[in-house]
Amino acid sequence: MISAVRQFVIEPLRNKSSALFFLQLAQLVNDRMGGRYDEAIQRVLSLVKPKVKLPNSRFMHSSDIALCVSSLRVRGWNILDWKLAAADIAELRRFAFSTPAYADNPTERIVITESNIPHAHGRYMWFISDLIRVPAVQRLITDAGLAQIAQEYVGCEPILTSVTLWLDPVYAGTYAAHVYHYDNDGPSFVKFFIYLTDVDAESGAHAFIQGSHPHGKPAQFGRAGPRPREQLIDYYGVENELIFTGPAGLILAEDTAGFHKGTTLTKGYRLLLQLQYAVLDIPHEEEFVPGIERVRLQGVDPALKRIARKFLV
Repeated sequence: MISAVRQFVIEPLRNKSSALFFLQLAQLVNDRMGGRYDEAIQRVLSLVKPKVKLPNSRFMHSSDIALCVSSLRVRGWNILDWKLAAADIAELRRFAFSTPAYADNPTERIVITESNIPHAHGRYMWFISDLIRVPAVQRLITDAGLAQIAQEYVGCEPILTSVTLWLDPVYAGTYAAHVYHYDNDGPSFVKFFIYLTDVDAESGAHAFIQGSHPHGKPAQFGRAGPRPREQLIDYYGVENELIFTGPAGLILAEDTAGFHKGTTLTKGYRLLLQLQYAVLDIPHEEEFVPGIERVRLQGVDPALKRIARKFLV
């Protein structure tokens, strides 16, 4: 009872966030009901916030977008034909290695350079308010390609819930994201992972259990939390465990309601940009501390600006 009061009353009130209340309510329903009602909730939400007309993408053809959505529905993932341009990769790397980051505490500041990668934490992240001022990120947010995929996949007008940049180093400790789990982020959502470094099996390749993305999980996997690889392989089959390696610029679309993890690094580091779209807003911890300062951009399509309203004015 005390935990429920803290989750549904104290935390939303303290953070002044109705979005946090609705997300945590959806998470509770998913967790207690094994995801069986997520599809019905999504259908109701699609009536409340129907699809919007979006402009054409500068980077993707409509046929590629349709293929990606189909692949997401069947397999839970798709590697886009579109790759992030080398100039954009270079711009994001310059940003990362010249701008302070943080690890566990958003109030701290950690300087990372390419010649001095720290290893005290399993992951380092950059502040969203800084990140969304990078032109390469703005070009991604204001192009309709990823938003079109998200809208068709979730079945209604999506919201861009987060834009994050992180670095995973070689780390001697145990890091939770390197154990198989699924994301309980509401009735429907999709993430785009953009590699900013070449990634192989030793430098942080992403692992995914193909076909595990339906929200109605088998009873033994219904509750959110870490799962041993052996249990998942026994049920889904080793042939459905996919390890995504690839060059910098690769863009992986994934429904992370499927079981996934980052692989533990034994060399180098992995620098990755992530965009998440969803039916419900998913508040990021930086929205509360230290807060996100939105960017004012001119000439952005009104529908795209609404989808990215957490970050754009």
